Amino acid sequence: MKDSIINFVPVLSDNIEFNKLSEDEYILCNLRDKHYLKINLDVYNILLLIDGIRDLNIISRIYKEKYEKSVSIEDLSELLQKKLSSFGVLKGYEEQIKPSTKPSYLKLSFILLNERIVSKIAKCFYFFFKKEIAFPLIIIGGSFFLFTFIYNVDLYQKNDIHQSLAYFFLLMFCSVTFHEIGHATAASFYGAKHGGIGGGFYLFRPVYYADVTDIWRLSRIQRVIVNLSGIYFELIFCSFVLCLGIVFNNHVLTSTTLIVLINTLFNLNPFLRSDGYWVVSDVANKPNLLYHSSNKVKDIIKYVFKREKIKWSISDSFLFLYGLISYVFMIVFLYYVLIKDTNSVIYFPINVYNFLLSILNGTPMSLEEYSRLIIPAIFYYLVFNVLKSLWCTYKKRYFLRS
Repeated sequence: MKDSIINFVPVLSDNIEFNKLSEDEYILCNLRDKHYLKINLDVYNILLLIDGIRDLNIISRIYKEKYEKSVSIEDLSELLQKKLSSFGVLKGYEEQIKPSTKPSYLKLSFILLNERIVSKIAKCFYFFFKKEIAFPLIIIGGSFFLFTFIYNVDLYQKNDIHQSLAYFFLLMFCSVTFHEIGHATAASFYGAKHGGIGGGFYLFRPVYYADVTDIWRLSRIQRVIVNLSGIYFELIFCSFVLCLGIVFNNHVLTSTTLIVLINTLFNLNPFLRSDGYWVVSDVANKPNLLYHSSNKVKDIIKYVFKREKIKWSISDSFLFLYGLISYVFMIVFLYYVLIKDTNSVIYFPINVYNFLLSILNGTPMSLEEYSRLIIPAIFYYLVFNVLKSLWCTYKKRYFLRS
């Protein structure tokens, strides 16, 4: 064994924090470089032994004495110098640190409001998170929306999209901006950092996003509040606009605002990467919820067909149920698109052409007719991603063989 490895003295970076997820899991937070890494209890205990004085040999010996577990110097070197150094955990490895990147599922992203501007705006809205203000606003706003929606329940079929197009885009822009300000305000209110507010595309839908990754430093309930705060802020904004529509007897403004708010509630869907997904992720204390839930479904399949033994807990049961529902959700979606409504897929290019033509000609079109384009668009998007993934896998294997 090389002396350089034995005598290596690791030093933790100054910007490292740990947040406990469970008895066996922690989040390692690199606040400067915005890396948040889930680690197990063993790695956490090893990192606690790093004091800038002990070398790997001493750390290995103390770890064995304190926790009655063996870890070799080679494994320590592999963990610290190769795996964790790229996340900015150690001093002296700055050139190896990976840059923080935007989520892969977010396409054509850009920053609209930088962090400094968002910070100034967020501080003006801290009062919305006082209990004596938040609870009455949620109850009043939710009740007002429900009664207004019931009174205008037929808007989905009757509302002409051309008459409300200008209203829709203006209200949607303002509403989603307020939505992301809500996330940033909640994060800042609880002491977590936030980035700027930007836009992009997810499943063919234009979306806004606020970088609030730093909330992994917060407690579970605080993370849930941050993830729900966008919908909370949109409820406040839309309730205000609904009042204006009713006061001025503007039916187009009223119906369009209801549509915007219904679209907002779509964010509660826990099976897409929206607010509902992150809420479930926080409740389960699993940063990569889809990955873990899929693994639990695979574990059950292996147990049924191969009788492989598995360790199971209440948390694992929850993950399995979520993963199972996700797969059922996908199967139902494919059944609807490929069997129940096959024509929407076959004639999708023609329907898109007719839709664009109707906009140019000013032909009346209801929201119900417009919504028929959304599902096949999502289907083609998913097919494209699957084909892209298969092609990338094929290329990697081909180049490895050659």
